[in-house]
Amino acid sequence: MCGIAAAVGPGDLAAAVEAMCEQMHARGPDGGGLVRIPRDGGAAVLGNRRLAIIDPSPAGRQPMSDPARGTTISFNGMIYNFRELRDRLAGEGELFSSECDTEVVLKAYGRYGADCVRHLRGMFAFALWDRRRGELLLARDRLGIKPLYYHDDGLRLVCASQVKALLASGLVPARLSPAGLRTYLRYGAVSEPLTAIDGVRALPAGHRATYRDGRLELERYWEPPEPVEEAWVPEAGAWELRELLAESIRRHLVSDAPLGVFLSGGVDSTALAALAAREGDVTTLTVVFDDPSLSEAAYARLVADRIGSHHIEVPLSAPELLSSLPEAFAAMDQPTFDGVNTYVISRAAHEAGLKVALSGLGADELFDGYGNGRRAVRLERVRALPGPAATAAGTMVGRVLGGSRGDKARAWLRGEIEPGASYELLRGLFGAREVSGLLRGAAGADGSERPDSIDVSGDVLGQVSALELTTYMRNVLLRDADAMGMACSLEVRVPYLDDPFVERALRLPGRIRCAPEKALLVAATRDLLPAQVAVRRKHGFLLPIGGWLKNGLRAEVEAALREPPEPLASLLQTEAVGRVWESHLRDGGRWLQPWALYALCRWVESIEAPAARVLVEAR
Repeated sequence: MCGIAAAVGPGDLAAAVEAMCEQMHARGPDGGGLVRIPRDGGAAVLGNRRLAIIDPSPAGRQPMSDPARGTTISFNGMIYNFRELRDRLAGEGELFSSECDTEVVLKAYGRYGADCVRHLRGMFAFALWDRRRGELLLARDRLGIKPLYYHDDGLRLVCASQVKALLASGLVPARLSPAGLRTYLRYGAVSEPLTAIDGVRALPAGHRATYRDGRLELERYWEPPEPVEEAWVPEAGAWELRELLAESIRRHLVSDAPLGVFLSGGVDSTALAALAAREGDVTTLTVVFDDPSLSEAAYARLVADRIGSHHIEVPLSAPELLSSLPEAFAAMDQPTFDGVNTYVISRAAHEAGLKVALSGLGADELFDGYGNGRRAVRLERVRALPGPAATAAGTMVGRVLGGSRGDKARAWLRGEIEPGASYELLRGLFGAREVSGLLRGAAGADGSERPDSIDVSGDVLGQVSALELTTYMRNVLLRDADAMGMACSLEVRVPYLDDPFVERALRLPGRIRCAPEKALLVAATRDLLPAQVAVRRKHGFLLPIGGWLKNGLRAEVEAALREPPEPLASLLQTEAVGRVWESHLRDGGRWLQPWALYALCRWVESIEAPAARVLVEAR
């Protein structure tokens, strides 16, 4: 796992790439490198910070070059089929000087060109310079597990693993993006391909791009498969998924550095840890809170005892959690309402001596673990009620639920939200009208960053699951796992998102894959699950944020929302922000919205460029 950076264009760009790499030092504390390739009127420069996981010897140093072909690569990620691909390439005449997966990608490009991405199974982002073609190739894995951001000003292209690294280059104006912030307020995270910085874009998942003669061209090379009706045999089908998951875990356990499994005691992590334990000795890690309502220690211990893992418990008190907030906000590469918990467990893993951790991330999105698919089905059915009945129901439900949930339900049932937008309603943080009130110039978005509408006549369960994978998981969970994990020099791997497992699961109709309580996954792993885990309701990794806003953080949050930092203050309607805070004070259950605004303020403060240099472009 690494931090990658590259720049192509006129002038000497080495200092800019070096600055980007330095900003990403935590992503690769085991070494770094920089390669400058002169070209007409300028240069192509590639840089890298290395976290040595596979072949930690000097032979795996990056950027890595193939002198015979004139190619140089800076790679971030893990290719889980690198050994088979290496054998195939060796059989075709390729010679290798290392045991690392980076060289396999470099040689695969030499054989297959840009189509090499179709041969890669894993999580990755890379920049590869081809001197003969005078071309930079950028690529990102199918699901967007690893990030890659770029800025193209028409004169030069710069790219990196982090938005903040691009800002550190000195080549990217630190100007907030109203369009990006608009999506943050809608969903609690900026929607790709937008970012919070104007002019910086995310290379979309499942895409590659070529930059040549000052032109950047993007091309999709993968898209999720459509569900296919089939003669489903429950026992055989569940066993097929079980075998695919077991194979995925075997591949994800390959590491030349200390590795562990995040264990919460829920279905996802228990199945993961149990299958890992069947491959050999395994270390499991659980964060234990002193608040019994938050702690999952008892379930994790039950699982650890059953599988015989070396179990590590990291106790955390409320004061310790609060004291970690400055570090967590500094680690945020883009604003997020949900990243602090990921930072907490990543730091615990690092302090326990781990460099790699397996996570159960992705299972809930594939198997409707949150229940949003079933909620969307109910919402769309209720939405079809005759107008007067829907309006009356909206008034009644709004009063019963209260707060933001009641407001959402009332707006939906009264017909204020278009049919098919139930997923957007479920995942929304602020409504569209609220965002218009909070953010100056919020009107006029083209809507391209919104989740797709649901076809209510089709497979609603399957569509919602696909949206969970491509929106919430990608924009929130995967981004947080990368940024927070790498801030702690930790590689987070996600076996549930292995390409063959995901593709097989997505081909199943929603009624099978998204049965209640993740029934399909439970059926596939039941023999691994203690009875208490198999029937346990979903808990989630929670932090006492609501309590913080009432006590330990109240004065700080109130001050931040009253006077947001520049340049954010010039974009926000401070009166509307104040109303959000006042609403929280009246109804303490509505803490997520003020927390998201506070996180945004802290992220703006974390941008390294002085506030005076940050430009505001209101649109």
